[in-house]
Amino acid sequence: MSERGSVAMYGRPVLCSVFLALALPALASQSTYTGPTLVADYSGPVLVDNSQMRYTGRDMLSFSTADELWRQAPNLMALRPAIDTWSAMHAIHPRVLIQVLKGYWPDHEAVGSRREIEFVHQIATGLALIWLQHEGDGLAASKAVHAVANAYGLSLSFDDGFVAARELPPSGAAPAVFGWFQPPWEIGDTWAGGGVHGDTGAGIIRNALDYWGEYRVWDEDTSQWWVAAMQAGTARVWSICSVSIIHDDGWTTTYYHLENIQLGDFQLVERNEIVSNYANDLATATCQGGSSTGPHLHQAVYHDGDRVEINETNLDFTAYSHHPGVVQYDFDCDNSWYNHYTVGRVCPAFDQLLNDAPLPDDEIFSDDFELGNTDSWSSVRP
Repeated sequence: MSERGSVAMYGRPVLCSVFLALALPALASQSTYTGPTLVADYSGPVLVDNSQMRYTGRDMLSFSTADELWRQAPNLMALRPAIDTWSAMHAIHPRVLIQVLKGYWPDHEAVGSRREIEFVHQIATGLALIWLQHEGDGLAASKAVHAVANAYGLSLSFDDGFVAARELPPSGAAPAVFGWFQPPWEIGDTWAGGGVHGDTGAGIIRNALDYWGEYRVWDEDTSQWWVAAMQAGTARVWSICSVSIIHDDGWTTTYYHLENIQLGDFQLVERNEIVSNYANDLATATCQGGSSTGPHLHQAVYHDGDRVEINETNLDFTAYSHHPGVVQYDFDCDNSWYNHYTVGRVCPAFDQLLNDAPLPDDEIFSDDFELGNTDSWSSVRP
């Protein structure tokens, strides 16, 4: 258990947990598109090859948004944290997002105001929505940039480099991975989790979960709860409230609504290493736009630039798996629940998700999540 502080283990009576879950509002993240209507009716030549839209972990380690802005749009440099944050959150390459933003700010000097940051968020979310709706269409990226440009009356200028295909891993279903990721908080601590949802708040692929140590309202202390790396990798610190960690084999995890980040950009991290607290004020929690209903961590999973549906058939978090239910943010325990290694079935928002993953130096649990059989879990530690 960390000396920085932890919450109580999950020994509270079940009736108390039920009352807590029902009486308190669910904590949730929203990255909702609220701009003008997007119409994806483009059928012309390729404007942007689909490979140019994808943003992989390899890209995150090799591409510099700041350098691209100096070359293409130095007047937008103040918006670099917002561009990096929403590129990572929506798996959209910053080069494409910058080209679209240039159409809105051809000469104007951005200052990084809240209004400007929210505009970046809206443009990125609009691109992501159309991209996801037409995934598999050879014109998906072109339809996305065309729909956003038309909606906002933007003038686009994509050079030939955007039309060319990049050499990337094939897009598609991620390989199943079990017993590799741990929960995104310290081993030994107990947090609650919500229902699975998309990174756009209402995405087609539900690749994100929201977690919190105990229910708090804004401006109450959250400094005892520490977000931890789910697996070893390289950190990219996008802003004061957003981080990605690039792992082996194409995997990436993102973390939003943070404060007090403990990592440096490009720092190597180990599994269970401290990342940050989650923010206790709305302005910090949404420092690059979006919204949040209260203090919590938003965490999402990607593989080679593709969103990964979180469910018990394709990945787990070592201590538990998640049965996703039927809708976004499903808090109905008849549909949505966690299968926990120690306590069994846990309903969303119950404070019963102990991170009892083995320490980084220990071997991991073996499990049968992919067969829906949590009774067969066993520890393979010596």
